[in-house]
Amino acid sequence: MSANRLAASNLKADDSLNSTQLVRYCVDPNWLPYEAIREGKHVGISSDYIRYLESHSSLKFSLVPTSSWTETLSFLQSGRCDLTPLLNKTVSREQFLHFSHVYFRSPNVLVSLKDQPFLQGFENIGSRTLAVPKGYRLAEYIQHYYPSVRTITVASEPAGLEAVLDKRVDLFVGSMFSVNAYIQQTGFNHLKIAGWGGPEDELRAGVGLGHEGLLPIINQVLDNVDELERIRIYQKWNNIAIIDETNYLLIYQVIAATLLVIFLLAIRTYTISRYNRRLTDKNQQLEVLRLQLEQSNAELEFLSTHDPLTKLYNRHYFNRQFVHDNRLTLSPESSICLVMIDIDFFKEINDTLGHSIGDSILKELSEVLQHCVRESDVVARWGGEEFVILCHQTSVDAVKSLCQRIAFAIKEYQFSGDVQLTCSFGIAKLAANEPMQSCFERADKALYQAKALGRNQVCVDETHL
Repeated sequence: MSANRLAASNLKADDSLNSTQLVRYCVDPNWLPYEAIREGKHVGISSDYIRYLESHSSLKFSLVPTSSWTETLSFLQSGRCDLTPLLNKTVSREQFLHFSHVYFRSPNVLVSLKDQPFLQGFENIGSRTLAVPKGYRLAEYIQHYYPSVRTITVASEPAGLEAVLDKRVDLFVGSMFSVNAYIQQTGFNHLKIAGWGGPEDELRAGVGLGHEGLLPIINQVLDNVDELERIRIYQKWNNIAIIDETNYLLIYQVIAATLLVIFLLAIRTYTISRYNRRLTDKNQQLEVLRLQLEQSNAELEFLSTHDPLTKLYNRHYFNRQFVHDNRLTLSPESSICLVMIDIDFFKEINDTLGHSIGDSILKELSEVLQHCVRESDVVARWGGEEFVILCHQTSVDAVKSLCQRIAFAIKEYQFSGDVQLTCSFGIAKLAANEPMQSCFERADKALYQAKALGRNQVCVDETHL
């Protein structure tokens, strides 16, 4: 670009920042704490960012009320709204919107009743039914990457959570912050976070076609929001029910104490003691909520690296630590072997005896594997009925003997449903400078050879022996 063209471009941007412009905008009317419409007014996190944009630019915003998120998207597509302040970018939305930079991030979670098992993610949903808000980015994500998941569309996030409470669906997927706000406001503490719900939200402002000139102004203001201001906005709207109630009580009691001290010392003393009791109760409630949050964080941390059914390491952990870690190479004095294990005819067990018996067998087999291996060996559930064992400082013969011990222990174990369980084993030794992924593929090839030979076999890949 020439110097004259660059100067003209900068002058045009400066003019757009200095000229007053009225912007019609729509929001999701039922998505607290992010945004909502209450008594005709825009509230929530995005309302504070709208006010911040107005105070730091010449833009003026006018709310166009809508009754649902679907109607908001329709208004944006038809041009009845110029902008919406908080949404994810998707391929379908890019047909009628331009997007600002990301200025707010939020994790998504799966929610179930407390008596349901923990799930690591969408891949473990199985035959369960999942509620997804209509028009949300998550609906497109699940349809594209997990088409086998049974989904039901709901009007909003509160409607999805109520569907779980009414047992019309097994699970709901939505934002962790809005789920937390809903549980606190309604008191439905028998809901729990059951696992991660896909990619985190990367929330931006979206402007309609023909209004993309707003984006340089919006990006300039939002990119320079002070971190303390971001924290203030988040804290203001997080746990809104508790914060509002505490503030109103405090204002009322300070005013009452001030008036009563003028007229009667005895009433003042009574009022202060009553206030102290209530304040103590609120502090106890906040401490309980803090402990619950810490427990939920610990459970989520465990879920990120462990299989929720068997409590073994999961596929994500194994891939991160070994398969995708290029630092794992074989030194001259070390020896690493990989074992792939598959339960024979596991589908027939599930079809004949039911998934409950199948889940019990998976947990019992996990106990057998942990009992047979050494402390230095790593056992993980690879997925479904497949398991993997990583053995350090050992030989192929020793690993083959380990597999035979496991097979004998399985034969002697009394599994649920009186099932006579057998497994097939595939072994591969990691060669010098060989990627772990290549070794894993060889072990998997040996496993399928064991199955082809009639199952209940131990086969060794001899490529590098």
